[in-house]
Amino acid sequence: MVNLGRTDGNKDIFDEKSMVFRIENDILIGEEVPIYRECTNVGALVLEKMRSRPEFVAQVEAVTGTETTFAEMTEKSVKCALWLREQAVQPGDIIGICTHNHLESYVPLLAALYINAISNPWDNELSPMTAHYFLLLTRPKIVFVNAESAKCLEQVIKENNLNTKLVVFGELVGFEDASLTSILRSQDDTGINEFECVKLSSPDHVATIVCSSGTSGLPKGTEISHASMINYMAHVKIHDLREHVSMWTPSMRWYCGLFIIIKAILDCSKRIIIPDCDEIEEICRFIEKCDSCFPIRLVKFGILSKYRLPTLKILLFGGAHFRGELQQSLVKLLPHTNVILSYGMTDYGGLCARQTKYSKPGSCGFVCETGRLKVVDPDTGKVLGVNKTGEIWAKSSYMINGYYNNPEATKNAIDSDGWLHTGDLGYYDDDGEIFLVDRMSEFINYRAIKISPAEIEVLIQQHPAVLEVAVMAVPHDVEEEHAMAFIAKVPGKEATELDITNLVEQNMPWYCRLHAGVKFMQRLPRTATGKIAKKELKQIAKNYLNELK
Repeated sequence: MVNLGRTDGNKDIFDEKSMVFRIENDILIGEEVPIYRECTNVGALVLEKMRSRPEFVAQVEAVTGTETTFAEMTEKSVKCALWLREQAVQPGDIIGICTHNHLESYVPLLAALYINAISNPWDNELSPMTAHYFLLLTRPKIVFVNAESAKCLEQVIKENNLNTKLVVFGELVGFEDASLTSILRSQDDTGINEFECVKLSSPDHVATIVCSSGTSGLPKGTEISHASMINYMAHVKIHDLREHVSMWTPSMRWYCGLFIIIKAILDCSKRIIIPDCDEIEEICRFIEKCDSCFPIRLVKFGILSKYRLPTLKILLFGGAHFRGELQQSLVKLLPHTNVILSYGMTDYGGLCARQTKYSKPGSCGFVCETGRLKVVDPDTGKVLGVNKTGEIWAKSSYMINGYYNNPEATKNAIDSDGWLHTGDLGYYDDDGEIFLVDRMSEFINYRAIKISPAEIEVLIQQHPAVLEVAVMAVPHDVEEEHAMAFIAKVPGKEATELDITNLVEQNMPWYCRLHAGVKFMQRLPRTATGKIAKKELKQIAKNYLNELK
């Protein structure tokens, strides 16, 4: 989720009543603008902007009030780029980044862009299983990592005999000479002003490999080019951050978190960095303290009767289906705030659709600039018309290149005509406004965090008493969806619900916990083709939870 707040009295960028689009042959076509195809390094744009306004305060840490200027950001990112060159990092080499949002998280991201290396951000909390998966997926030359996950990565690197070098954010015993602080200290100031970014030979050079949500298995690496990023910034007006102060929670693991770090710099938008926290009241306190906005996970806490948030001007939700009645409730609680819903995905390269100020509650709004969207019968492939539900297909000027080292997955997701088959079910109404109905894909939305059931299933399957397992999303009134595991046990072996929930809690990030519990079954239901009948399990889960109420 991304949320933007305007801090002045200028005209609101969301006050248009409708967006420019047309419908031809049942295809929604967004505003058509020239496509940018120059060989421009995104890093060069960022560096030019920071050098042009060295005194600008670009970052503020919410708790301590510590500020970072463009001059400081230039110095640190260029020094890191110079150090990467000393490590023989070449254009096209992959640089892993495993961290949360903090005052130095941008450093390796920008440094990699400058020298045309490829950044590859991961989850900032790693289990041995996910560390193993990410390291073998992209085989990064260097990984910048939080101290909490460094030992885990180090062990996996040794076990797999990899040549990956680790650089730690912060301080950690044994990594004194391999910390970001130490490598920045190793560089003097003489080369900063003369430093120039690597020129691209093609606009399609990959800028970053961001992991997908893992909706159909373990996450895939989506290749996002420099041209894709530039076209997205240029075309999708909702991301105009000029004259805003902004605050958001997604880390670089999510493309929206990575993208807005860059966009905030280019638009000279001050960014408020908040610590990782689950308490919505704590986030609201930051809003009251700072003249900015925040990403609210869900609205049903009653907390807005205590915190009126007068500085919150724009609230943009993305990444999850949002019920119309919930949006209406939020609008009533925050009448001074524009509440905007949107629809997008990493695999698409950004937003497919967004609301305007006068959109219908609960819709996704209208197709974005340069975008095309159609609704297709998933069984026949026929393009459907108005008010007909089918799978949403989409394409734009900022589509991803494909999936890293996975041509088969690329072929399955993006057809020969360039249409991304999203896996989401939806329709558009007589006004061309788009509504999501359900997800064909199976990821779990917990507090707007997308969780891959497959990752949890792989772990649970390792328990000796588990014969087969299916992890499902079940609705929750406050936190959107909870994960629930259905398990068939190996005959003669035993496992309790506590055994399984502890296994997940001890080996995966906190948000992957089985909040809806575990249900043991004699056998898991199957479809006619032999696959686990997940739709049937979802209904069983709903009935089971209703019985417990």
